[in-house]
Amino acid sequence: MIVRIEPKPLNGTVEVISSKSLSHRYVIAAGLSKDRSVIDNVLDSDDLLATKKALKQLGVIFDGNAIKGTDFTYDGNVVDCHESGSTLRFFIPIFMLLDQEVTFHGKGRLPDRPLDVYKEMFEKTYLWKKQGSRELPLTVKGPLIGGTYHMRGDVSSQFMTGLLFALPLAKEDSMIHLTTPLSSKDYVELTLDVLKAFGIHIKYDNHQFFIKGNQTYKAVQARVEGDFSQAAFFMVAGLIGKPLTLTGLNPSSKQGDQKIVDILKKMKGNVVYDLDSASYQITPSVTQATTIDLDPIPDLGPILMVLAGLSLGTTHFKGISRLRLKESDRMEAMRKALEILGVEVIVSGDEAWIKGVPFFKGNVVIDGANDHRIVMALSIASIKTQGTITITHAESITKSYPTFFQVFKNLGGTIDELK
Repeated sequence: MIVRIEPKPLNGTVEVISSKSLSHRYVIAAGLSKDRSVIDNVLDSDDLLATKKALKQLGVIFDGNAIKGTDFTYDGNVVDCHESGSTLRFFIPIFMLLDQEVTFHGKGRLPDRPLDVYKEMFEKTYLWKKQGSRELPLTVKGPLIGGTYHMRGDVSSQFMTGLLFALPLAKEDSMIHLTTPLSSKDYVELTLDVLKAFGIHIKYDNHQFFIKGNQTYKAVQARVEGDFSQAAFFMVAGLIGKPLTLTGLNPSSKQGDQKIVDILKKMKGNVVYDLDSASYQITPSVTQATTIDLDPIPDLGPILMVLAGLSLGTTHFKGISRLRLKESDRMEAMRKALEILGVEVIVSGDEAWIKGVPFFKGNVVIDGANDHRIVMALSIASIKTQGTITITHAESITKSYPTFFQVFKNLGGTIDELK
């Protein structure tokens, strides 16, 4: 899909879509319980569809908001993770609890996204077989047993989360020992919080996780809170356009991307949480350059780079390597996009510098890189372009935010679908 967007400010109220990270975790934990959970406000997106389909292959039954847990009756079919890195990395250890061969497939960039953490951990003890040079298709076989597992802490938290889901169901006790400091601590704490709500207890102390075996997931009733990763797009829209009100967010959230609030305030953005209306009030601001470490918050990279392109001074980004391993090479995609928009971008090693301009160039065509966060970031950039912006591969928004363009239009945006 190709869309053309007019340069108009957005204005009004946004009920922020539910958290993708929490939706994955709640749905999986509910599926691992043998009882009936009720989880409200689960995100409806391509990634969550992949996770739900994988759970159905283990015997989980979905009925509206109700989720009836699994007795691990695997249907024997290939587990298609589509383009969801969370689905793939969360489910590899879970399916390895079985004494059956399981094959994982994926599409887009997923077959090339690294699985080295699991490979080093499993290939000497378990079946770990891939075809050709790509990571997928991958065939694995358990049954996964407890014991001591060593892994780096400076890799994607998705690997840690997959182990934390699976090891409590192993017969033996386990310990995960981190060989380097934990970088995505917020996402791991999010996982531990959800596991605790479902009756799973894991102790973390001095770079080690202690996990009792033979634990049981209990059923719960819960509601998924709003997503700060997605809210970030509209927060920036409010800073560069007209006032916006964002509802559905928990100001005390443990979501890693809740850091967007502090970063925007550091850049002199007017972001205020109003207790009476339980909403964030975002008003236009003259934002200023700062230094931002993207290593623990890679999903915020694209939209923060858009804001950097409109801020006074030169913003310094550190920890950009994680952006290269997503649905696209997000650093390269944003470098190309911002340069088309008339912004100077310098990239060197694990760092980047973006020099702000008053307005972006208009009447331009930019590749959305088949990446939902690139497409949404460029859509917000249209607010300050001096002419239309045309974005290719815009259909990729269905991965995490299928209603994004409709919300954009409801707030006064003008989007034409060209094909």
